[in-house]
Amino acid sequence: MKKLIAIISVLAAGFVGIAKADITMSAGQSLELQSVGSSTNVSIGGNLSFAFSQDLGNGVTVSMSGLTFDNDVSVVDNIAGPADTASSQAAATTANIGQVTEGNLSATNTLYRSTVNVVTGVGTVTTGTSNKAVDADAFEQISFASANGTLTYGADLEIDYADTGVGDVTGSDLTGKGIAGASSKIALGGTTGNGVSYSTSVGGTALKIGYLFASGTGAADLFDSSASGNNSTVAISTAVPVGPLSASIGYTAASATGGDTNSIGVSTSMAVGNGSLSASYVSVDSTTDSTEMGFAYTTTMGAATLSVGYQQADTDGQDNSNQTTARISQPIGTGASVFAEMISLSGGTDTTSSSETSSIVLGSAFTF
Repeated sequence: MKKLIAIISVLAAGFVGIAKADITMSAGQSLELQSVGSSTNVSIGGNLSFAFSQDLGNGVTVSMSGLTFDNDVSVVDNIAGPADTASSQAAATTANIGQVTEGNLSATNTLYRSTVNVVTGVGTVTTGTSNKAVDADAFEQISFASANGTLTYGADLEIDYADTGVGDVTGSDLTGKGIAGASSKIALGGTTGNGVSYSTSVGGTALKIGYLFASGTGAADLFDSSASGNNSTVAISTAVPVGPLSASIGYTAASATGGDTNSIGVSTSMAVGNGSLSASYVSVDSTTDSTEMGFAYTTTMGAATLSVGYQQADTDGQDNSNQTTARISQPIGTGASVFAEMISLSGGTDTTSSSETSSIVLGSAFTF
């Protein structure tokens, strides 16, 4: 461990001495246990992330999203990439080029025949794949911050500003593992891709504007922003104080070959008792329209934090889906905590024989 710290210190000193960059590093570890239906699942993993920033000396600070290793319960070996497959070789092919007839054998007075085959093709060799791709979009976003605001450009940019949804208070990916899908749910269209965003503040109002040249997957670091097949997206959001409330409004317009999607979301929160109450409403106008409303309440009980949330979604032609979530977290020391959370889904669910509608997770988390 001391050697690792020494190496990191030397590297950091080199970066700082040459580029005067600020380097931040964080890490965490978690151990989680899930009870879902008749199954008990255990997940253990951690995360390690790096980020870099530099003051240009002219009032502008440049920052870069760093490499992140993370635990993901949906990915083999917790590393993003294709599943492992073994190398293989197909059988060789042969062909019969005819028969050769020998003379009569005096002892049996029969003919002796032999068939001659030749190899016409060597079996195809298939090379196995492994989980070697880690955070493939690392270092593909760059931000320029000044007194006037922050401009960000890059790949895998998210501008889902209309999704102001409130009501899901879970924090673990494991909690939703094995849970049935909801028949009614909102879909904002393509809100992630290659693009640019700008955030600033005007008076006491926060403002964000985002635009995607091309949404969806593809060659993240090389793309044609004017290609005819691009699905572009524009989004804007604002947050304003309204008396004792804080309100946010977001709008997203996503274009696609199958039809455009226009979404608007509104959320608000206020102090209630010893905690805060939040509410939201999202409306999606698309080929199939959807709406979602949600509520959440967060409070403290001694050193513990308790959150309860509720969401209801309504999609045209589907039954309403209702989701209730809860989470309680208790610190047990500096950078360490234990937590419990649950999810319960009812109403319109795409339930199959292998899907459940409720789950409970117990876990511990450590940050370094």
